[in-house]
Amino acid sequence: MQSIIEHRRLLTKLAIGFGSLPILSYAFTSYRGWLRLGPGGLPYNLYGWLLNVSAHLIARSDTQEPAPYNPEHLASLYGSSGNKSFFHGKALLSRSGSRPDVPSFVAPQRQMTEQATPEMLQKMKAFLATLANQNPEIIQLKLSSLEGPYQDALWLADGFTIPEHLKVTKGEFVHPHGEGSSHVTLSLADSAKAIALGWAERHKLSGTKIAPWGYVLIYAPRNENEFSIWKRIVVASVRFVATAGPAVRVPE
Repeated sequence: MQSIIEHRRLLTKLAIGFGSLPILSYAFTSYRGWLRLGPGGLPYNLYGWLLNVSAHLIARSDTQEPAPYNPEHLASLYGSSGNKSFFHGKALLSRSGSRPDVPSFVAPQRQMTEQATPEMLQKMKAFLATLANQNPEIIQLKLSSLEGPYQDALWLADGFTIPEHLKVTKGEFVHPHGEGSSHVTLSLADSAKAIALGWAERHKLSGTKIAPWGYVLIYAPRNENEFSIWKRIVVASVRFVATAGPAVRVPE
């Protein structure tokens, strides 16, 4: 009888062990894929990956839906500026081709195809610095809090009143990533337009206590024309978050 009991226990342990192999294999593959995104936002280790996994509990999957919300419910948070477009000049055209590959991880959010060249990334960073230098009364450039000590970000200037919808990020509203994509906070109208035209997708935590609804991932510019559009998107973001301040001076 004792040998039968021990035999059953052994079979149970083996069943549990073999049953967990697919889960362990998936977790290992997921962790390696997450590491390939590079550092940013979360700790770049197993703990950071586990935080990313936990974030799926509140993450959204409709990131390419232009407006997955009822704007009437957000009126008190955004006011009249939420449904206003801050793109000046000619109409924004559709992005050519398909969207780049953005893995389903919650954070960090990155594109794995059609990444920017190092030269393009430097031009993007230079534009952010020039934009901040020409508008010191409303914005400033300093290390990103959302990305950690990896990238500089645009913040509202010290002393500038942070809009209610931007308090979740404490005033940070634009930062680039090493592969050329950027996180940008736009008005509800402009974020919906950028997504609909193929320039962006929403963050999986947009609309939560982590990020506002207009917090979107702008895809990396592939050429000079797309770099010009990227600059227009960034300027529209500044106009939106600093709508109560003076006119934004746009670099030539």
